[in-house]
Amino acid sequence: MSFLGGKSYSKWAKLIFCLLFLLPLLYPFLLKPGEQLYSDHLGKFILGESVRRNGFLSGDLMLPSRSLDQEGNYCPTECIRIGEELISPFPVALGYVYALFLPWSGIVGVYVATSILILLSFLFLSLLWDWDPIYLGVLVLTSPFLINGYFFPDVGIASFLFLAGSFLFLRSDPSSSWLRFISSGFICASSAWFRIESIVFPLSFIFFLNIYKFSNVEERRKSFGYSIGFLLGIGLLLWIQYILYGHPLGPRFSFNQPTMFLYPWKKWEIYMGLLIANPNRIGFFGYTPGFLIVLFFFVYYIFFKKNPFKRDSTLEISNRDLFVISGIAAFIALVISAPNDGIIDFGSRYLHLSLPAFAGMFLILIESVGEKFRKISKIILFTILFYSVYISFSYTQILAKYGRKTTKLNAIYLEQKPDLVVVQIRTYSQILGKYFFQTPSVWLMREGNIKKFFSKNAPGQFRKILFVQTKASIIESLNDSDPFLKNKYYQSITQTLGPDFKKVWSENKEDVLIFSMEREK
Repeated sequence: MSFLGGKSYSKWAKLIFCLLFLLPLLYPFLLKPGEQLYSDHLGKFILGESVRRNGFLSGDLMLPSRSLDQEGNYCPTECIRIGEELISPFPVALGYVYALFLPWSGIVGVYVATSILILLSFLFLSLLWDWDPIYLGVLVLTSPFLINGYFFPDVGIASFLFLAGSFLFLRSDPSSSWLRFISSGFICASSAWFRIESIVFPLSFIFFLNIYKFSNVEERRKSFGYSIGFLLGIGLLLWIQYILYGHPLGPRFSFNQPTMFLYPWKKWEIYMGLLIANPNRIGFFGYTPGFLIVLFFFVYYIFFKKNPFKRDSTLEISNRDLFVISGIAAFIALVISAPNDGIIDFGSRYLHLSLPAFAGMFLILIESVGEKFRKISKIILFTILFYSVYISFSYTQILAKYGRKTTKLNAIYLEQKPDLVVVQIRTYSQILGKYFFQTPSVWLMREGNIKKFFSKNAPGQFRKILFVQTKASIIESLNDSDPFLKNKYYQSITQTLGPDFKKVWSENKEDVLIFSMEREK
């Protein structure tokens, strides 16, 4: 019995497939949206709320601390000053998506909508792979495609747009209209509004499509239409970003540019973190080591099985396989040019759009193994993949645990009711969470920053100030019985605020020291 017009599968296979297919709808309960407002996620929320408060006319950050910090030197979230505006390095298109949902559904609506887009992405891929439960199982359970797509809405939306455009093209036939081909390229290009690195994937697809299919007049017509749509979409993006930010690749490029153009032999630390692991994160192959085998097979496959430069009249390759080949080729290009983009994410966010291609190449690998060794090869490969299933389960648990921690920090803010919040590391702006716009907050990392900020903003205008200090900076001199003893950061605060301010509350947590300084009446 066929499954939705595809291959025949057992009832158990169909049941597993349905569960995998609907799994995105479970994630708003596993990783509650209201608990995810920290680090980058808080920055995206701030951008979205700022777009809304600006009446959808600007991405200028409407920080509550703006009157205290006109130059934006102490932004509690990442920001870049361009002219008179403070701009988020996150894509402004994502800010508009947030701004659409926040008034009527809050942050929950953003994550629920992202879950639905991931489900639709599963639909596109399942149709392309004939409802193969192994393909979907590899993608969902052994890679971060679902988790990162949900947890980072910009990743999920970019992935949906790229896959929607690819699906539109791959399911077309030579008799389809020019509009379909142009639309598919334009939609794929639109993914770059949310993740600028996604430009590489349609470019790679166009390159391989022309290498393999240029001699075919009908395929050449399709490729030409797709290329026109892609160029129109990318041209629009680059032009608008140049007008707004003075650079066609946008503000995020300013953050990442310094390390993008290092020589490859000077980027080993970046490569290790991105692909394997570093002390703060697990990389692409660290998450799914089975994909490293797939990468080696890809090299063999492209050079010995489907080498386009061999004059072999019998060489045939489907557009779906071209999608797979071009996706892994784009992966290689992105790795070589990889920036040092943070220290906490799991390495695969930047390479996210290559995951469907790796899952597709995995199936090609399974089918290519000779009959004699197929059984043992499958046992080895699926055993390795079970490790990745464990990683997916653990990753979800870690994120849920960290989200609950954010809720506890929010409770401290609500209890203390300060009229200024000072964080030593921007990550700890999470103490405000969804209440960010209720109270001014600033980022004062060093003792000198404290003195400079309060020299421009008289301490007497504040009744109570809540400080969040990272213990990483004082761990060597930390006195367990009295964490304020020999604490230079705290000493600088007391000296700068003066005798009118007294410490009225403190809590010594695992990684932070939180305390309130209140002005005596």
